[in-house]
Amino acid sequence: MFSLGHFRVVFVWLAFALAMATPAWVYAQANAPNVEKLKTQADEAMDNLRYADALDGYQKAYAVSHDPRFLYNMGRALGALGQYPEAVERLERFRMDAPADLKARVPQLEQLITDFKRHVSTLSIKCNVAGARVLVRQKEVGTTPLAELRLNAGPATIEVVAADYVVQRQNVTLPEGNRLDVTFDLLPASNTGILVVRAEPAATSIQLDGHAFGGTPLETTLEAGPHRLILAREGYRDLVTSAVVERGVRRELDFKLEKSPSVFTRWWFWTIVSTVAVAAIGGTVAALVCANTTSCERAPDLGNIAPFQVRAP
Repeated sequence: MFSLGHFRVVFVWLAFALAMATPAWVYAQANAPNVEKLKTQADEAMDNLRYADALDGYQKAYAVSHDPRFLYNMGRALGALGQYPEAVERLERFRMDAPADLKARVPQLEQLITDFKRHVSTLSIKCNVAGARVLVRQKEVGTTPLAELRLNAGPATIEVVAADYVVQRQNVTLPEGNRLDVTFDLLPASNTGILVVRAEPAATSIQLDGHAFGGTPLETTLEAGPHRLILAREGYRDLVTSAVVERGVRRELDFKLEKSPSVFTRWWFWTIVSTVAVAAIGGTVAALVCANTTSCERAPDLGNIAPFQVRAP
């Protein structure tokens, strides 16, 4: 039989358990109206194609309630925003967490996950330098090595950056619903950097520190420091500029060449033309004057009857 002391112990533990449980229960009850308000606002945003606002509302509602229905709603909003890897992750969590009766309300769940997965690619990156930063489409996504990274399929530029190593880039196409394995071998950075020069339209010749190169695009490794560039193309002004190359850094420059002025708009052309025109006009006037005055007539023929001179007809 239980003694009075035993009852006291049970009572103390029961009181402690209730004290610990009550705040969570009270919190959930107090926030239930707020959760439904957030859902209503998010549903309205979804109906009006304001997917980012809808996602924000569903995320806030889930943070308060942990209701799995918001996982499904977040998945739909993320899919509408084109963020397919995140959408698949939310829908798969919904599939695990939601009770059977709730999942029965979305019979198209498996088809939806399959459709979204078609837009997802899995990327794996190996590198000879551990801990190097990885950027995909100019967004940092982790550090090397990367075993499984879900990304939107399609063209992408992958960059791997590590201190004291030359930055490396690869342009790839992430396959739809498939996996791509990429390897990077970073080279230690010496006192050099990489300079990339592009121009629109393309330059046909480049002078770099007085040395002739082919046209653009140009990619070359240079000593760190300033370098002088002259880009040229027939029919366009020479572009004279300088570029500073940093140690271990890839510097990319894009230029726009300007057309040379037409020969008919150059000041010296019109000066010459004006001078020639005046001379030509002067000659014409002189010819007209000579044609209409006796002072320009030919010299008279001399007669042959001495001692007189007779003007010929």
